[in-house]
Formats: sequence, C-alpha cells, structure tokens
Amino acid sequence: MIRELCEHEIKALHHEIILKDIMTVAENLPPFPDIVWKVIPLLRKMAPIQEIESVIRYDQAIAARVLSLSQSAYYRRRHDVRSLQDAIIILGGQKLTQVIITACATRYFQGKVSGYELNERELWEHSVATAILAEVLARRLKQNKVLTIYTAALLHDIGKTVLDLYAKIYLETTLDRVKRGNMDIIEAERKALSIDHQELGKYIARRWQFPPEVVVAIAHHHSPLEAKSDQETASTIYVANRLAGAIDIPETMEILPKEDPVFKRLGVTHSIVKELQEKLNDAMGDIKQYLAVN
Repeated sequence: MIRELCEHEIKALHHEIILKDIMTVAENLPPFPDIVWKVIPLLRKMAPIQEIESVIRYDQAIAARVLSLSQSAYYRRRHDVRSLQDAIIILGGQKLTQVIITACATRYFQGKVSGYELNERELWEHSVATAILAEVLARRLKQNKVLTIYTAALLHDIGKTVLDLYAKIYLETTLDRVKRGNMDIIEAERKALSIDHQELGKYIARRWQFPPEVVVAIAHHHSPLEAKSDQETASTIYVANRLAGAIDIPETMEILPKEDPVFKRLGVTHSIVKELQEKLNDAMGDIKQYLAVN
C-alpha cells in the first residue's frame, strides 16, 4: 500500500531534489585554469621570463586578458605594458599572480545574475571591488597572506553564479525582505534552497584545489567569527564585502564601524573606511574598462 506523503515530507523531498540538482551543476563547472598553479612555482624560483611567458601564452584567451588587465594603472603601477614580457617584468610576482587569477576568474562571471537582480557585469565588478578593498585593507593593517586575501575576496561570491537560476525561481519574493533588512541573504538562501552561496562557494573552491585558508574565507565571508581557523582572513574579506556593497550609501558607511563587531575586532575605524573608499574609487575608475568578460 502506498502511503500519501504529508506536506512536511513533500517539502523535504522537494528541497532534497533542488539541492541535488544544485550540487550537480557545481560539479560540472569547468575546472579553474591550471595556469595559476603552473606560474606560481616559476615565479617562486625566479624562472626566466621566457619560461613564464610560454606558460601564459599557452592559453591565448587568458593571455589576452592578462595583457588587458596589466594595462590598468591599478596593476601596472605607472609603467606602460605593451607585451606579456612587459607584464611579467613590470608587475612582479604578486601583482602578476593577481592579474592571472583575475583573468582566469572572468569566465565564471559572464552575463547577468538575474536571480539576484544584478545587471550585466555587476557581480563581477563587485567581486573585483571586494578583492581590491581586501588587498588595500590587508596592507593597511599590515597583515600577511595578501595574495590569499585577494584571491578569496575575488571568488567570495562564486557560489552565486551557480545559485542564480534557483534564486530566480525560489528567491524572487524573499529578496524584497532581504533588501528591507528583514532577512539575511544567507538565511533566505538556506530556507529556499537548503544551501547558501558561502557553503556552495566553499565546495567549489575545494574542488578547484585552492589552499584551505581561501576555502575557509569563502565559506565564512558573511560569518567570519564562526570560522575555526583563518578568522583574520575571513574578517578582512567580510569587511571588504560589506564596504563594496555599501559604497554608494554614505549613511551606511558611517554606521558600519560603529555597529559591527568584526570592524571593531579588526580595528577598522571611520578614517580607515574613508581611506579605503577613496582608494577603491580611484582603482575602479581606472580598471572598469579592463573588466570585460567576453
């Protein structure tokens, strides 16, 4: 005899099916280009420029993006970049790695993220803005692992690129409550989809074999004080993410350092927030034209 399912059981089964589908999409994401893992060891051992260039040139799409991004004043630091060799020489190890990681990440942020009501390139520009803020803040606070912080900040919302379609179907009405401040986005995602973009981002970063501290920071960029390790890294990305999201709302920028325990813990004051805002405005004004994802 077949028993009729109760409403609670139907809802649980529905969530299980959605979650399984989400995880399948995440598993089918193209792997993060291994050019990053090939170049970093070469930079560490100070390999000849030609050897580094040959690895970057192997992927022509990535090479083109690296060259384009390298022409941005934020990365090139007032020197002209006309070739990959110029980029390698002028940028140096850490900036070159940042440019390569940024160039590699563009492919995952193509098109609108309509489920989260974001316009073309908006999520990508937010991700880059968060990475720049996180890097500037890490240097301002004299933190170590600046490249780790930049990388995790750049990829902190990677989970949203997978959840987008599901958000469009299941989060449409809830997003209004999130905007009004009546519900947190993480809570909304978990309630509707049984997973949030932090947790999914952690899963993706792990599959892409990023270092554990990057995985932890992505997994806790909304809840850094809950992280069992690398709280400073996660907290820096949390602050950068909050500031990148509030940059056009001056009254919010005034409230954040006063009310937020993570800001207090890191020692992020109003003067630091103002300094970060100015540096981000300068950087993004220059870099936006180089952020095309086509």
